Amino acid sequence: MLPKRRVHLILSVTLSAALLIAAVLLTAAVRHSGAFAQSVYLPFSRAVSGLLGTLFSFSSYTVAEALLVTAAAALAGCLIRSVVHTVRERSAMPLLLWLSGVVLSASGIYFLFILLWGGTYHAPKLESRLGLRTGPQEEEMLFQTASRHLEDVLLYAELVPRNADGEAGAGGFSALAPESARAMKSLMARYPELFGKAAVSPPKRAFSYPVLGMLGISGIYVPFTGEAVVNTISTDPFLPSVMCHELAHRLGFAPEEDANLVAYLACMESNEPIFRYSGALMAFTYCYNALSSQQYRSLLWSRLAEESEETVDDYRRNREEWVKYESPLRQAAEAVNNAYLQSMGQADGVRSYGRVVDMLIALYIEEQARSGP
Repeated sequence: MLPKRRVHLILSVTLSAALLIAAVLLTAAVRHSGAFAQSVYLPFSRAVSGLLGTLFSFSSYTVAEALLVTAAAALAGCLIRSVVHTVRERSAMPLLLWLSGVVLSASGIYFLFILLWGGTYHAPKLESRLGLRTGPQEEEMLFQTASRHLEDVLLYAELVPRNADGEAGAGGFSALAPESARAMKSLMARYPELFGKAAVSPPKRAFSYPVLGMLGISGIYVPFTGEAVVNTISTDPFLPSVMCHELAHRLGFAPEEDANLVAYLACMESNEPIFRYSGALMAFTYCYNALSSQQYRSLLWSRLAEESEETVDDYRRNREEWVKYESPLRQAAEAVNNAYLQSMGQADGVRSYGRVVDMLIALYIEEQARSGP
């Protein structure tokens, strides 16, 4: 008969392998069967995400952060205990058991990640579900799209509340968070076939915002608790689009370009000028950054600076807030995020955020077609 510890080790390795295989099979099912993805997986993921988000909404702080700290402490404590037993027994078995436990935990977490939400990376893309015709476009069309969103920026820049110094403000995170949920619910009502039915609770502020700031993270969605977490370093004009982006993730739009488009649509669905301003800023910024023509970029920025000094100041203030938390960790964090996104099937990695431009152009073309010559 095998020693109890060795049996434990074998069972841990076997269960770890089983969980990883199950995760791979579920991912393949979502990727290769659009019917399964849209009729089974997405409704399940949205329902569970909504339930978890509602369940953990009792706390104004993120439960995920508390769980992460607890897990890290438990991991360190178990490691110390295993090292002590390894030294006392002069055997590697305690350390191997600890390592097998770590592998088993990681495998379980990965399986839950795919089960609860991670599979949405492989569901049909938003552009196909909206029937958008995307593809290579001339630089002129990108310029026209950027100009269209600049018009909105200039319009809503005059409508947002500002203090005596011209700084845009709408009550900060506490006032904006509930409106982000309302805006998303309004968008869901407009596109019921796209969103289905799911509970939407407001996003939460990140307690560890300085750490996220050093990592360059403006927001994150935690599928294990259904919490859309937002870094409050961003100033008011930029917070709404971040909030709606993370809520879009919760609703099953995992690809970054999809979450960006849903965030834009949700912001424009709101009746609050600060939300529409934020959505327009996001759309304009992505289109502007995608332009390769310095002439076009110069034309757009010159017009913005001439007609809305307040917006130029809004960009500056937001940049200054983020500069306060700059650190060498940002580059490493971006590399990790890039690798993560690529492992989830997003070949462009962190550049996938900017692929929303393709869909913004397609929406602009449709808008022009509806308005006629």
